[in-house]
Amino acid sequence: MDLRFSDTDEAFRSDIRAWFDANLTGEFAVLRGRGGPGDEHAFLEERIAWERHLGEAGWCCIGFPEADGGRGASLHQQVIFYEEYARSGAPGRVGIVGEGLIGPTLVAFGTPEQKKRFLPGIVNGTEIWCQGYSEPNAGSDLANVQTRAARDGDEWVLDGQKVWTSLAHIAQWCFALCRTDREAPRHRGISYLLVPMDQDGVTIQPIRQITGTSEFNEVFFDGARTAANNVVGRGQRWLEGGHGNPRLRAWSVDPRAATRLRERTRRDHRRRSSNWTQ
Repeated sequence: MDLRFSDTDEAFRSDIRAWFDANLTGEFAVLRGRGGPGDEHAFLEERIAWERHLGEAGWCCIGFPEADGGRGASLHQQVIFYEEYARSGAPGRVGIVGEGLIGPTLVAFGTPEQKKRFLPGIVNGTEIWCQGYSEPNAGSDLANVQTRAARDGDEWVLDGQKVWTSLAHIAQWCFALCRTDREAPRHRGISYLLVPMDQDGVTIQPIRQITGTSEFNEVFFDGARTAANNVVGRGQRWLEGGHGNPRLRAWSVDPRAATRLRERTRRDHRRRSSNWTQ
């Protein structure tokens, strides 16, 4: 396999390197090397402005398909972009949750209406997102999520708590896992909801660290609301959006298919383990 970059890729590198060198100046010069791990609280307003500057120049979400506002950049070009981003000393991204998590989810599973509403803000760097997964008793064990969402006419009503929520204090939107079917087994009946943060039913409390800074937050939902169509996946039906993946479709339609897939996975794992120990 030839892992060398092509001439086209190297031309792309020259373009992005020149752009960083020309744009990390003036008001943005102070951002060089800031906002990384342990420094997430630094220059937030300036980094939000930088996010919008990236978006205006088309340097957000470069791997997204062109139809969804991206550049359709190849994997090589995406690697080059982040190499040059690091080389230039460009600041830690505040749009990382939008570009890296919710954006790709909407590209793969979002409805046309959801893509039209939410992808432009992510691509343009004008809307910041946070992730509502972890809870006090549900960190890695997301099957134990207790935050509830109940349907009330044309809206979902949320009650519960999330924790370790990065960027919640500056985010306009949160994508949250909520239990929408209390009768379903723990690992089912969970929905993926898009929730506006600027409303009376959302309370954000910073988690102060030993450094005195607060890069994480607790988020409390107390009757928070979001539109009924702001659900990306609901329980088992989320798997039906597998976009051509026969395993996902079979799993969602026939529970026996899921059992067969699990058994085949276990056999493959045992076979590999046996080979490693020989």
